[in-house]
Amino acid sequence: MTLHQIDKPNGKYTLKELDEFMVFCILDTACTYKMVCNTFDELRRNNMTTRRGIRGKTLGQIRARLQFAGYRFPIQHAKRIKAFGDNPINLKTANRTELVKNINGIGLKLASFFLRNTRGEDHAVLDVHTLRYVDKMAKKSNVLLKTYFEKESFFKKLAEKQGKTTMELDLEIWQKMRVDNK
Repeated sequence: MTLHQIDKPNGKYTLKELDEFMVFCILDTACTYKMVCNTFDELRRNNMTTRRGIRGKTLGQIRARLQFAGYRFPIQHAKRIKAFGDNPINLKTANRTELVKNINGIGLKLASFFLRNTRGEDHAVLDVHTLRYVDKMAKKSNVLLKTYFEKESFFKKLAEKQGKTTMELDLEIWQKMRVDNK
């Protein structure tokens, strides 16, 4: 499976695409990549992927599109998307901590994903697949990792030892391990 057109690792994003990619990130929780892509496309067809477009929609309209797409947790995510529509955060300049603090539904993993793709920042996107890999490698090395930042640092060192960038190793693990490939 290829990446969705809005999912451009180290890509150049316009202001509109920054909004759209943040909506994509908000959707990227507890769902397959395919489901996120299909749901994003449904929202885009209905002008619900930019803050300007979202502001013109009701919570019920957003929820209905999520339900139509078969998305999990449509009520919760409709609220997150609607809240993003009114969010004044500057996506061109916000750092990881600001994204986590100010955008409902965005944690360290998704903030890292956003910044890696839109600005090329060297963050590991520690999802279930990469975390399994990190835990396995840490166990082999007798290393105890407790925080996201400790795991991210360990992951970066693993990538470096393999002669890869953080993003290259991350995408390689994700491609091999995601459910859609099985």
